[in-house]
Amino acid sequence: MALYLVHHSHTDETCPAKNPKLLRIFAAHINQANGDKYGVKIVADFVNEPEHTVILILEADSIDKAHNFVTPLINVGPTTIKEGYTCEQVAQQCLTDNDS
Repeated sequence: MALYLVHHSHTDETCPAKNPKLLRIFAAHINQANGDKYGVKIVADFVNEPEHTVILILEADSIDKAHNFVTPLINVGPTTIKEGYTCEQVAQQCLTDNDS
């Protein structure tokens, strides 16, 4: 399974922390129980509230699943999703390719 790095930011004006209804939606959405419904595992999450930034590392078998899971973030501000792998996965693949 691939890893997906999600980087989201929003403005002070659109910050979910300033809107209790939106904050409840986010709290109910971005958790592992809900991630399971979308077929994603939340490997890590990081919020820098003063900079209005959210970083998620998701594990899923397709970028579509990661995208569907983070749609609420996309609706609030710019969000990028990049596919990647762990260092161990890349090293193992490179060693396997070089041994061929």
